[in-house]
Amino acid sequence: MASSEGTRSPFPTQPSSRSPKLRLYENLFLWNQGIDQLVAILRRMEKFSIEHKSVLQHAQNEIEEVRAEVNADLLEEQAEFELKDAGRFFKRRRAYEKQREDPDDVYIEVERREAERKKQGLPTRIGIVNNPTLTDEVIPIAAKPTKPAGQREVPN
Repeated sequence: MASSEGTRSPFPTQPSSRSPKLRLYENLFLWNQGIDQLVAILRRMEKFSIEHKSVLQHAQNEIEEVRAEVNADLLEEQAEFELKDAGRFFKRRRAYEKQREDPDDVYIEVERREAERKKQGLPTRIGIVNNPTLTDEVIPIAAKPTKPAGQREVPN
C-alpha cells in the first residue's frame, strides 16, 4: 500500500477567517499542485504502456491547457482587484505622507533640481522678483548682487 506521507496540503481544510484574497491564492496553489501530481502520475504510467504513450501524452497536454486557461482567467480577474487595491492603498499612503510633509520642503526640492541643472550646464530657472508692484523684472538668483563682507544693508 502506498504511503500518503508528504502529500497532505500545508493549508487547513476548514474555512478560516483569513482574507478572501489569501484563500484564492491558497486554492490556486492547491489547484496547480494537484495538476502537477496528476501530470506526474501520467508520466509514470507512460513507462508501463508503450502503445498508450501517445494517448497519455495527449491527456497531459489537455490537462496543461485547462490549467493554463483556469490560471489565466482567475489571475486576470484577480489582477483587476489587485490594481484597485494598489490604487486605494496608494491614496491612503499619499494622504498620510501629505499630513506629515513640511510645506517648505518644496524649496529643498527646488535647490536639489537647480543643482542638477547646474551640473548639466543648464541655466537656472528660479529668480527673485525685485518688486512685483513696481516692475515685472525678475532677477535670476545667480545674477543677484552680493554685498561685500562686513557691510550692512541700508533700509530705504
